[in-house]
Amino acid sequence: MIKIFGLGVAGSYLLARLHGSGFSVTGFDVKRDNYYIPCGYATNINKIKNFMDKINIDIDEYLLSYSDIIEISGNNFKPIYLNSRGLVTIDKNRLEKDIIEGNKKNQKIYPEIIIDATGVSRYYLGRPKDDELYYTKEYLVKKSFKDGFYFYFLKNGSGYTWSFPLNGKYHIGIGSKNINDVRNFSIKSYEKVVSRMIRLKPAFPVSINNIIGTGEAIGSVSPITGEGIVPSLETAEILFKNISKYNDLDEIKRHYDIDIKRYMSRFYKLNKLVNNVQNDKILNIENILALRAASKSLNDFGIDFRLSMVIRHFI
Repeated sequence: MIKIFGLGVAGSYLLARLHGSGFSVTGFDVKRDNYYIPCGYATNINKIKNFMDKINIDIDEYLLSYSDIIEISGNNFKPIYLNSRGLVTIDKNRLEKDIIEGNKKNQKIYPEIIIDATGVSRYYLGRPKDDELYYTKEYLVKKSFKDGFYFYFLKNGSGYTWSFPLNGKYHIGIGSKNINDVRNFSIKSYEKVVSRMIRLKPAFPVSINNIIGTGEAIGSVSPITGEGIVPSLETAEILFKNISKYNDLDEIKRHYDIDIKRYMSRFYKLNKLVNNVQNDKILNIENILALRAASKSLNDFGIDFRLSMVIRHFI
């Protein structure tokens, strides 16, 4: 028996994949029904579609808003306008609920394998000593100061604020390493407000004894964009393939660890890049080598980002 704790995007997807392939699997989540999920809801439609097709979900039914032109601004630079490569917002609450629907969900079975998909809490694996968490505050509002997708990067690369359209409403928020940035960010008129931590560094080990982690529990969030939907699906798919391929738990863990380290290598580079910027260590070889990974992360998010365009902007 495989038991998945945490049915966010990674846990619910893995549940559907395993259940659809005939595995004895069940899942449990502490969230109450109709819980408002704190998340930017933004992802790349072209990336997420590949995963949803595997579990017979039509992602088009969950789309809220498409991006056209994306505005990126910051503390020390004028706005840059970039084209979209698939950046959208989705109804993540309904998507996760529908993925779980029809798959086994129970909390009374003692598992042979526990999947820790509990997100930032990393409840079963435990937090690593070098864990790196950021603070967020997020609002659901009826009106925004921007009609489209907007990012504003804070001073010294500590984080960014954003505004994303949600088909008639907006999701506005801030994520920062500095708690004071979050405390000073406020909106007077809103429907809902939530706050949480977000993990912006790969978290190891990814397994202990019979516990295996996936999703944000192991740090599947881009340190550049803060996007974790597609990266979480990718880690869940990697775990699914290893569970499907190997019958022995130790073999599953060993190969999964190798695959995740390979996949997460770019997130380590991006995390180091962000830390260097925050510590005013901007002009060094390490950062230059990480620019390609940063560009890929933005493109994977659905933003048509080219280094040449940005360089021209600042010259």
